[in-house]
Amino acid sequence: MTPERWRQINDLFHQVTELNDAAREELLTRTALTDAELVAEVRSLLAAHRPEDGFLEQPAWAVAPTLAFDEPLARAGAMVGPYKIVREIGRGGMGVVYEAEDTRLRRSVALKALPSEYATDPVRRERLTREARAAAALTHPSIATIFALDELEGALYLVSELVRGETLREELGRGPIAGERLLSTLIDLAGGLAAAHDAGIVHRDFKPDNIVRCPDGRVKILDFGLARAPASDPRLTQDGTALGTPGYMPPEQLAGQDVDARTDVFAFGVVAWELATGTHPFGASAAQMLEHLLEGRAVTAIAVTLPIAGLEPILRRCLRRDASERYASAGPVLQDLQALRLTGAQPAAIPAPVATSPGTALGWWQVHQVVLGVVIASMPVATWFVRRWDPRMGSWLFLVVLALATISVATRLNLFFTSRVNLPHLRDQRRRVYPVMAGAEAILGVLLLASAAMVAGDTDALASVLVTLAVATMASLGVIEPATTAAARIDSEVPHR
Repeated sequence: MTPERWRQINDLFHQVTELNDAAREELLTRTALTDAELVAEVRSLLAAHRPEDGFLEQPAWAVAPTLAFDEPLARAGAMVGPYKIVREIGRGGMGVVYEAEDTRLRRSVALKALPSEYATDPVRRERLTREARAAAALTHPSIATIFALDELEGALYLVSELVRGETLREELGRGPIAGERLLSTLIDLAGGLAAAHDAGIVHRDFKPDNIVRCPDGRVKILDFGLARAPASDPRLTQDGTALGTPGYMPPEQLAGQDVDARTDVFAFGVVAWELATGTHPFGASAAQMLEHLLEGRAVTAIAVTLPIAGLEPILRRCLRRDASERYASAGPVLQDLQALRLTGAQPAAIPAPVATSPGTALGWWQVHQVVLGVVIASMPVATWFVRRWDPRMGSWLFLVVLALATISVATRLNLFFTSRVNLPHLRDQRRRVYPVMAGAEAILGVLLLASAAMVAGDTDALASVLVTLAVATMASLGVIEPATTAAARIDSEVPHR
């Protein structure tokens, strides 16, 4: 039996031994659909399992870690191709990771020695090559850069950026994260996943252990080189068992079904919940989480108060059991988190200043920009007809109104566009342009009232239109604009990323 096969059996065995009988049988039945031989091996171990003897109470790699890899472990100072080993910095189910020096470029790198199956199995090797190539094309400040996938001395090594710092798992050991640091961390992580999803790449193993907090406070997601590109040949993505980490895998991944961006969205929800509360959203252990999911229980049954008002609905949507009810990818998650920051995330114990949700308040502000833009765009048309009563004055009036209306409409469209695509910069952008826009609209209101006075008595219908447009503009500046802006908290002093 190969070390890889033993790892699969060992992992599944320890998952099912912590489940109740019904959940255990359902998980084994689902797994048997893709790997009946694996389930048969696990059932034979369960038949001989004696907890009182401590049988298999530790995973095999913890007892003898070298069983996980056929290749000998490198020593400090050893050369692996052009890479000089500095020290071992970690190991897991997918390889041993070293800090190494690239002697050609004189830079430090992370060198991951992959299990020998990836060098000897053509199908696995081709899959890994495609995935590493796709991951290497990702460029985002929250993603550790992949440099190369090299075959050195008969073994495969994934070469990536060396990220110094501590994992979020280590950070969680000191308790949950609070306040703006939490929201900034979640926005950074969602941004990294969104960039990957936009490129068609799914991480598949998103968890605190694969995220490092750098000394400058930034976070970086690791192991994208072992992710899956959903568009690749399905034959190259079937390893016989669901890849990932129990506790962060949604039901479809646990069942060995196809995964997509929604798989990462679920894992993001779990990680975000842990960062916010210090606890797992489905229970104290991975076994409880599996049991809850397989029995169809939802995270909504858990009564935990998150530290930021407005964050809970976002995370609960990420954690839906049904993939179709989650966010389609990390992009919309990022947008909602940015909107939460823009509207002034409050500690959960402090009542929110308005009854509407952040997204609703911002939506009303956006509607106001569009409606007022249409109203102002109609002003030059109305003043065109004033020329009939005073051609000289009317022509001058029309040109001035046209110029001011153009300034106002262009500015409001710019703010609307910024609110849709670049929320973090909306507050500063509005503060820069609002005085010019408000001044132009105030002058427009005065000019329209003057125009109404010119034509009053001769054509009351046109005078009424001009007065209506003037009053609507004044009411917007004095009442509607301040109200919608305050509700959406666009001018609040929210720190930027």
